[in-house]
Amino acid sequence: MKRFILLSSGRAGSTSFIDALARFDDIAVPSKQIDCIDNEIFHPRFIKKYAAQYQELSGIPVRDELSLIEAFFKSNDAAYCGFKSMPNRHQHLHRLATKEDIQLISLSRNDIPSTVASFIIAIDRNTWRRQGGKQKHRFTFGPQYRERVLSHLAYIVDSQKVFDALPNNIQINFEDLCQKDFANDELNEFFQRPVKLANPRPPVSGEAYVDNWDEFTGFINQKLAEMGVEQKN
Repeated sequence: MKRFILLSSGRAGSTSFIDALARFDDIAVPSKQIDCIDNEIFHPRFIKKYAAQYQELSGIPVRDELSLIEAFFKSNDAAYCGFKSMPNRHQHLHRLATKEDIQLISLSRNDIPSTVASFIIAIDRNTWRRQGGKQKHRFTFGPQYRERVLSHLAYIVDSQKVFDALPNNIQINFEDLCQKDFANDELNEFFQRPVKLANPRPPVSGEAYVDNWDEFTGFINQKLAEMGVEQKN
């Protein structure tokens, strides 16, 4: 079995990506065994339920993060097996990165202002699970959003630092993943086939969500500069 963990800071197509992997018969993900939202066995609202289910399925006592991961893998016998997660849900991520039998795959988004805008809409309107395309919801950036924007920025920047520091990590960005001709040699070699979204669509700019986009991006770019973060194109 080839084991993998798909990591994302969010709003970067990770649900669509793991759904694309799940379409292959020889790739096991949690939702093929249990009712598992977004294939995230470490979802904070349901982790206790998932831990109990995988303890029963595997026969392994699940007491912590590492034993839940081992119980999940032991419960499967497919050629490939993995789940989706987020870096802030793991205390032993760097320990996992040193394990030769687990491949880490990280998915992030270069367009930070659009990522932040998407977080705000998802939280306020509960539009977490989508298949691309524009949303009908919008908001006007103002003082009431500044603390939230700063919180999202810190989380996104910290997550990318984690991804960059992981030694065993195939890094993908959302903008590339959304291209119809997407191809990643490391990814394709690991899965021994071309891997891409079933129905890729161009990324939607956060300008579609924020009425005063220039003011919003100006605030974010100023804060990123203060944090010493250079934005990627």
